[in-house]
Amino acid sequence: MKQIIGIFLILITLSACSQDRKKVSEQKETILKEPKVDKRIELLSIVFRLADNHEYSQNLFPKYVENIQNHFEKFKNHDLIKYVKSELHEKGIGFSSVMSMAIHITEPPNIKALIVPFSNKSLEKSWTKKNSTQFLKLLNEFYTDADCETFFNNNKELYKAASNRFKKVYQNLDLEWYQKFYGEDPKGEFKIINALGNGGASYGPKIIYPNGNEVVYAIMGTWSVDNLGIPKYEMKDYFPTILHEFNHSFVNHVIEKHHSELQESGTIIFDNVKDEMNKQAYSNWKTMYDEALVRATVIKYMKDHNFDKKTIKKELNEQLNNGFLWTHELVKELERYDNNRDRYPTLESFMKELVIFFNKTASEIDKRKNIGTKK
Repeated sequence: MKQIIGIFLILITLSACSQDRKKVSEQKETILKEPKVDKRIELLSIVFRLADNHEYSQNLFPKYVENIQNHFEKFKNHDLIKYVKSELHEKGIGFSSVMSMAIHITEPPNIKALIVPFSNKSLEKSWTKKNSTQFLKLLNEFYTDADCETFFNNNKELYKAASNRFKKVYQNLDLEWYQKFYGEDPKGEFKIINALGNGGASYGPKIIYPNGNEVVYAIMGTWSVDNLGIPKYEMKDYFPTILHEFNHSFVNHVIEKHHSELQESGTIIFDNVKDEMNKQAYSNWKTMYDEALVRATVIKYMKDHNFDKKTIKKELNEQLNNGFLWTHELVKELERYDNNRDRYPTLESFMKELVIFFNKTASEIDKRKNIGTKK
């Protein structure tokens, strides 16, 4: 009888553990969908590759680039490509603005704006109603003329293999840490996209709908392949980037809420590191502050999850080299916040302290930059 009772208790325990794992899995899936390839992202990366945008012309995934060239090379003189070269290049449309448009349109074959009119607050400002309308008209024509549907069908298995391989990166993301650290749920939905045509570039655009709902994207580039030419996603190479992008869904709206208090210090700092920021396609102080806080939080996450010191130092040095000269001190501020959660239950409640921190940084930025230059 004792043995039967013991077995019964073990079964109950195993069942409870199984239910807990299922609940965590379901919670994760609700907050963060599994990674996938998105036709809209691929289509626009292909278009801007054909238009010779250097950021979309990398050859880090040779097998896929060869597939693109074999199918689309004869369409390099299509009216759409000519329009991108003659009109959109002059407007500075490239890098993140391409991906911004991609998430603001419906999936092909019937491509149209998800939000009408196009003058919404989440589409990057280089897109106007006029050039957006013309671009979508020509994009629909291109999709038919270039038989894009056949290209996507021919690469379906490649897309599936890439997203399956990325799952190990996705599955290691500790979502509970984010909610605990920030003291709130993410603002809106979050999606991970495997961008096979983007090379080494990753982007974090978002779309805000008229009802206030928003979807934040982590558009992850593909910059490494195995001996068979299929994407491989090593944790050390890709995990810091996905950590980075997911932070944006917690950080950006907080920075925006304190826009007026941060503007003066942000303008001073940005003017001093403008060249470094422009190289990364960060064109204003608000984006710089979004990135600064996100990058510092990545390091905080690494520390809290006992990453080795070498990895953490490498991440810190990378941010310093990218012009975020105050990152070490900002991480210390985040540690102070986390050690005083009784006073600061959410990151937003700590923002007054960060305003003070950035004001101090602005007053010292000349000296800090000179030290960085000497190094």
